[in-house]
Amino acid sequence: MSGSKPQKKIGIFSHGGTKNLGDEALLATVIQNVRARVPGAEIIGFTINPDDTRQRHGVPCFPIRRPGKGAPLEPPASPASVVGEEGGALSTGASTGAAERIRTAFKAVPGLRSLVFAARRFAHYAVAILTEPKFLFVSYRRLGGVDLLLVAGSQQLNDGYGGPWGFPFTLFKWTLLSKLSGTKVAILSVGAGPINSPLSKFFFKHVLKMVNYRSYRDAISSRMMESIGVKGSHPVFPDLVYSLQLPPPRSVPAGAIRVVVGANPVPFFDGRYWPTPDPARYQDYVNKFARFAEWLDKSGHAVLFFPTQVRADVLTIADIRQAMNGSGSSPNLLPDQPIRTLEDLVSEISRADLVVANRYHGILISLMMNKPVLGVAYHEKSRALLAQAGQGDYVLNIEEFTAEELIERFQAMEANAAAIKKQIAERMAPLRQALDKQYDSVFALIGVPPGEGTRAA
Repeated sequence: MSGSKPQKKIGIFSHGGTKNLGDEALLATVIQNVRARVPGAEIIGFTINPDDTRQRHGVPCFPIRRPGKGAPLEPPASPASVVGEEGGALSTGASTGAAERIRTAFKAVPGLRSLVFAARRFAHYAVAILTEPKFLFVSYRRLGGVDLLLVAGSQQLNDGYGGPWGFPFTLFKWTLLSKLSGTKVAILSVGAGPINSPLSKFFFKHVLKMVNYRSYRDAISSRMMESIGVKGSHPVFPDLVYSLQLPPPRSVPAGAIRVVVGANPVPFFDGRYWPTPDPARYQDYVNKFARFAEWLDKSGHAVLFFPTQVRADVLTIADIRQAMNGSGSSPNLLPDQPIRTLEDLVSEISRADLVVANRYHGILISLMMNKPVLGVAYHEKSRALLAQAGQGDYVLNIEEFTAEELIERFQAMEANAAAIKKQIAERMAPLRQALDKQYDSVFALIGVPPGEGTRAA
């Protein structure tokens, strides 16, 4: 129709699709705010697992990495792990004894492991060199007509998983493709660190130089990017999830009179998930949480374990239950409900009166639901998050805490629960208002007037 405004096309970039409900909450909140502020906009997702994103969020979606294992140029496993992988493949359908004999024979041949590893590396890089250019060209075409690409928060500026060819290279190539296609890019309330590789710093410096807007979710991240030589301003805004209208929790059966304590553990140094595994440290962590859960049981509290990374956290929950010296079958240990979606997570947290959480968004969503939270922090980002909500006294360092300290700090939080809930409620509105101002700035990049279509308070 003549004179009508052209429809906006907005992309949302996320490392979502890995069953981390914190990342899914971030993606959901950006989608929600785009729909509120730019009615009729065409929304396109760019994530690790497009099929999962389409199913969860109902938007068309494309991959941010070339299909296949790992980052585009990330090398295969080290020589020490090649035998295990090959042995696993060879033992399919064979007896354990036969597989062990094959592994032993394989290791007995001098230089064979190194030769196989070198061959695997060569094949990996050859495939990447041949297929990555095609993926980049297809991705460039998918960005055609996209007015604005929003990077949906999270700990985007890190190389802890996958090294420089993981998060750093992925973000760099999409920022460069956006610049070439004329798409504006806004990086919203991201976290930073760890950043260990000089190549990662190179990628991130150029990303932050090319984007049209950037902000960080805490002062720690802001200072880190300034320290590696990124020029210009480094504004700090709250985590995007604070602007999310949470789904209403499903009704749950009325429980006993006992105080329900929600516990959200993390696979700390667990080799099934953590990038630098340490079995002894993981078991020590599991044992401390098990002792705490036993104390809750004996002191008359009900215990409710809940994951936010629904693939990895459930394994740690099972290990904690097993380590509970007979309390694992106590009626005070509430049965878990299946958690697959954000609605499931909100429904589980709604059952708790108090929360002890390790995961960043396990803490944040609990705060949004006005639950007193004791954080067990594996990164300073969690300490900053609790301080932002006025709860800086209720956090322990995961590297150093003891079961006794966890019990003592929990008792202090429980005794002060009413005042804590009031303080949390007072902090929420200013955080949401700050995010409203950020969205005003970001959507102004594509000509959307400030405050247009803002969500209900």
